[in-house]
Amino acid sequence: MPALSGGFMDLLNLARGFQAAKMLMVAVDLAVFDFLEEPRSAVETAAWLKADARAAGIFLNGLAALGLLVKEVDYFKNSDLASLYLVRGKEEYRGEIIKHMEHTWDRGWHDLRYTLEVGHPREADPEKWVDAKPERDEKEVRAFICGMDAIARDLAPKITAALDLKQVKRLLDLGGGPATYAIAFAKAHPELRATVFDLPAPIKIAQEQIAKHGVSDRVDTLAGNFLQDDIGRGYDFIWVSQILHSHDESQCRLIIRKCLEALNPGGALAIHDFYLNKDGASPLGPAMFGVHMLAVTPRGRAYTFGEVGEWMAAAGLNPPEYLRYDEGDAGILVGQKK
Repeated sequence: MPALSGGFMDLLNLARGFQAAKMLMVAVDLAVFDFLEEPRSAVETAAWLKADARAAGIFLNGLAALGLLVKEVDYFKNSDLASLYLVRGKEEYRGEIIKHMEHTWDRGWHDLRYTLEVGHPREADPEKWVDAKPERDEKEVRAFICGMDAIARDLAPKITAALDLKQVKRLLDLGGGPATYAIAFAKAHPELRATVFDLPAPIKIAQEQIAKHGVSDRVDTLAGNFLQDDIGRGYDFIWVSQILHSHDESQCRLIIRKCLEALNPGGALAIHDFYLNKDGASPLGPAMFGVHMLAVTPRGRAYTFGEVGEWMAAAGLNPPEYLRYDEGDAGILVGQKK
């Protein structure tokens, strides 16, 4: 998102931002890109979608204007980008994260004014929210967990290279979702054994991914709620990726404390998140992500690396080291157990 220059059109374009996003979400949800791997007319596409022909033509022209489709005379076909990432069944398909973003609109962003007035989303009563995820249907859970894999699969090799795991024998991926990181760590370090801990629904997806990648002999799973249940013992390294931002400070401290108790002496805890600078309003990505957490969770927000570092030190870890592994908005705090 570019910085505002002060012109009125900047404000107008900011207000229009939802339009392109919603078009992409609807196109992914309807699997439009599956059909348009070959050139098709608007009439053909409308028939396939069981949609109105006039509306389909307008919609496809809009997708072409956004660069998601290529139009030649009266026929539409996927752009290279859409063909690579938005066609179901392809290895690089990433549509689930787009579906998840649409779910977050339905579950919170559309009602942001209410959240500002009362302090939490309409459906998320902080007193009843236990696991930071309300009950959702299976398709929505799969979109979220597979969406996390869509993001993590590009980051995992960079993170694996940045972390020193050479001496690690037992690793815990806490709240590991689709097991993307645990699988990457295991593949890079043949002597390492990993456990993925998450709620039962994500664990089913993790087991699918572990089997798919052929590491079932070295990556196992443990189902539970890390705020309530035992997370195990005897780990040399605990990886906590993009978990703290869904929780309030007391819950974050609890998670860190449980991790410390589960570590072997000399073991390390690594917390990966979108960290804010000390001012709390930069960089832009984490600041916007903080609003996203406000919109979709009862207690979550983005935290500064200073805040999380203080919690780690207060729990009994050595002062953590802050690692940057690419030019993105996320970083890693790594602290060793004394």
